Amino acid sequence: MDLGIAGKWALVCGASKGLGYGCAQALVREGVNVVINARNAEALNQAATRLIAEGASPQVLAVAADITTPEGRAAVFSVAGGPGRDFDIVITNAGGPPTGDFRDWNRDAWIKAVDANMLTPIELIQATVDGMAARGF
Repeated sequence: MDLGIAGKWALVCGASKGLGYGCAQALVREGVNVVINARNAEALNQAATRLIAEGASPQVLAVAADITTPEGRAAVFSVAGGPGRDFDIVITNAGGPPTGDFRDWNRDAWIKAVDANMLTPIELIQATVDGMAARGF
């Protein structure tokens, strides 16, 4: 199926495995350029190698950084050869709170989960939405 997104740029967070990798893989198969992000550089580079082997996407760029930090977001937005803030698609995937009984989580665990799964996506959206709107995408 042609989704009409070939040649667009996508940022996919948490893309070294699981749902994030699956999203990146689906985008690559549609011909989308992807910037993949995760904290673990080794796992991320292995994911990039597998995505490049798909051969459908013009570019796969890997940025190992903690996207929940200002420094991590700056690294993603400044990737050499990439789109900067000109992403057409942003997949805000992150790990959830720790496993276990939620009654055992302390305030710090909750704040970390809210930061990773709500505040970080909001900051990514704020950084990219104007460019998306300007390009009509």
